Amino acid sequence: MKSSIFLISACMLALGGCATTASVNENTTANTTQQLGMTALKIAVNAECINKINSIPAWQVASKLMTENQRQNTQTEICGCVSEKAPYSVTAVDLATATFDPNARASVVQQVVSNTVTSCINETFGKK
Repeated sequence: MKSSIFLISACMLALGGCATTASVNENTTANTTQQLGMTALKIAVNAECINKINSIPAWQVASKLMTENQRQNTQTEICGCVSEKAPYSVTAVDLATATFDPNARASVVQQVVSNTVTSCINETFGKK
């Protein structure tokens, strides 16, 4: 009787370990995929931000008064701000869709940049 209980307990522990490992692996894969998606989003947002800034008339005038180094530093600061705000400007569903659909990705990136670029410009110039 005692050996049966011991055998059943050992089997349950072994099976429980397998279930836990599978769950941990699935969570790790999901987290890695999400991190890769966010990284890709930030890179795309940064590129779109630079294009967007260069099309803003106020930036075109202000940047003429800056040295090349100042212009690049300011652009980097503004687009860094936009990239950092990107995860808060997109839903998980939009991010998942954008991961697999290039048209959705372009739409999400444009939406994120449009929603955040002005506030980041204001934040950047408010610091100076």
